[in-house]
Amino acid sequence: MDPASVRFHFVLDPRATRWDDIAGLDDADVDRMPRRFVGGRNSWIAQTFVRLRRAIESRGWTATAGPGFPPGAVCIAHRDDVNHFALPAHASFLVVVRADRAPVEACDLAIVQNALAVERHERFVPLWPQPGIAAREGARGDRVERLAYLGRTDSAPAWFADADFRRALRARHVEFEVRTHDWADYRDVDVALAARRELRGVLAQKPATKLYNGWLAGVPVLASPEPAYRELRRKAIDFIEVRDAADVLRAVDILRANPGLYRAMAANGRARGAQFGVHATRARWMELLEREVVPRYMAARGTIAARAPWFAIAMARQKARSRAYRVRCGIESWVRDVSTAAGGACERLSPRADAGPDAKPSRGRAAAG
Repeated sequence: MDPASVRFHFVLDPRATRWDDIAGLDDADVDRMPRRFVGGRNSWIAQTFVRLRRAIESRGWTATAGPGFPPGAVCIAHRDDVNHFALPAHASFLVVVRADRAPVEACDLAIVQNALAVERHERFVPLWPQPGIAAREGARGDRVERLAYLGRTDSAPAWFADADFRRALRARHVEFEVRTHDWADYRDVDVALAARRELRGVLAQKPATKLYNGWLAGVPVLASPEPAYRELRRKAIDFIEVRDAADVLRAVDILRANPGLYRAMAANGRARGAQFGVHATRARWMELLEREVVPRYMAARGTIAARAPWFAIAMARQKARSRAYRVRCGIESWVRDVSTAAGGACERLSPRADAGPDAKPSRGRAAAG
């Protein structure tokens, strides 16, 4: 069979997301309309179709997007759309994005968001960076006047709103902005904060997007000790690790006192970020499709239509692993809530506020974490 006849179909269920115009979109549209590409299916499936379509077609293959699982096609889908016994998906070669969910079993290959504990059938491909990133303005130099968190706030630590923490920052002439929209605009951001309060089991599946968004924007990053952030760390200056408000204040003091460190972190971030930009991520996708997906699809093409029993068994395993995942997260949540109620809070909510506007910041090094 001719490899040129391969069809890649990006599964977009119209009941969950609407993309009537997707066939006419390109990279510029992603950057121009970033809010359309928020959420699992939109960021992983719709955006990947738009960003890969021309590269796929340049190989002589076909790329389509829409509902269903065309028999004989390579279907790239979000796990939420491959989670039912009755799906007619067995006759397609299945590349399923796990995203923030429980493990995927009903697939030929699963895409995961970080390289931690990758299973035999899983492959790591980073999530696309925030569309249309506007990098920090060079005219701001090495000043540290605006600390910003860019993202959703449903899992934001309580100390984000702590009055003592914000008072301590103001004493340092630093504004703290929690930005729930315009996540791509780093032009006036001096330091990016990537922190959230989340279950360990959930964090283990999260991508390092906030870290490499900051890198691409040329902004030093203060990041909580999430597994994905630590996995990407190669140097101490990749980011400063923070666990609470007091750590953030210490990091701000270090950066204010050490302009050379600030500049080094910004330059290092720009170099590291290139590995996670749009061009690099597209190259990783295409390498996976060319070197593994298409050869495996071609080898299995003649037998795919008869895989209904395999799909049913794989889906049963997937459902069982999903239940186990929910139980583990439920137990962890219960233990955390009990510990918090007993006074063993996970966060130190009393930042040091003794440094006034005229106080000399302490000198130090970026924490290695």
